Amino acid sequence: MAIEPISTTEKVATMPDQLRKSYQSTVPQQQQAANAQHHDDLVAISVQGSSSTIGRLGTFHEEKNLQAKSIRSVADSLAKVSDVVGEMNQTLAKIVKNYPPFPPDSSERKDLLMSYISLRKEILGMTFPPPPQPLYEKNTSLWDKLGAAENGNIASSLPQLSASASDAEVIAASKAMTQLGSVVTTAQSELVGFVTA
Repeated sequence: MAIEPISTTEKVATMPDQLRKSYQSTVPQQQQAANAQHHDDLVAISVQGSSSTIGRLGTFHEEKNLQAKSIRSVADSLAKVSDVVGEMNQTLAKIVKNYPPFPPDSSERKDLLMSYISLRKEILGMTFPPPPQPLYEKNTSLWDKLGAAENGNIASSLPQLSASASDAEVIAASKAMTQLGSVVTTAQSELVGFVTA
């Protein structure tokens, strides 16, 4: 009996080639079928909003959003008040630091005092929102100086001057405006501290 090694080798070599070709032809079909089956097997999950945990999370989220909105509003108002208070103080400083002093009937002095009066009216026209309750409770006296207890009216902190105010009245008003400026700066830093804490 004669052994034919060449034909056996050919049979062995052709068998894996046939398997590989048949596997490659069926793989894309199997993947498409698996993907189609995967899309059919999707499960829909619904969570009812009435569950107590979801409700508490929603309430917490709403409270934080309202608090953030309130903080942003207070910060914007403080920035505006700070700018106007700075202008008012500069106006009074021009009168106080002028040498030689303005005569009482000087038109330049009256113009500066009228500028102060118009800036005061501008601040009085601003609405100053109350700070969030936790922030207010940390330092009630500070926020009350800014009128938080009187619905955002800081009129009591703004000295009123007339166009014919005396030097003593201007100096007193300048000191009061400096104090108000420091109160606003303190309030701004407390607001930043509250947000970053």
